[in-house]
Amino acid sequence: MAVEGISGLSGTNSLSAVKQSTPAQAQASFTDSLKSAIESLNETQQESDKMTEALAAGKVDNLHDVMIASQKASVAMDAAVQVQKKAIDAYTEMMRMSM
Repeated sequence: MAVEGISGLSGTNSLSAVKQSTPAQAQASFTDSLKSAIESLNETQQESDKMTEALAAGKVDNLHDVMIASQKASVAMDAAVQVQKKAIDAYTEMMRMSM
C-alpha cells in the first residue's frame, strides 16, 4: 500500500482578498444581524401561538405540527436567552478590566 504525501492547500485566498470594513459598517452589519435574529424569533413565537390557538379552537387536527412549532419556539427562545446571558457576561467582564 503506497502512502502519498500531503499536497499543498489549493483554493485559499490571500489576505488582500478579504473585504475590509470600517467600524461604522461593522456596527451596521451587527445591528442588522441582531434585528434580523429578533424578528425571526418573534415570527417563530407568533406562529407557535397561532397554531396553539387554532388547536384550542378545534381548527387544527394535527397535534404533531402544533407540538413541533411549540418546540421550535421554545428552543429559539432558550437560545436567545443564552446569547443574552453571554453578552451581559462579556460586557461585565470588559467593565472589570483596568485600562
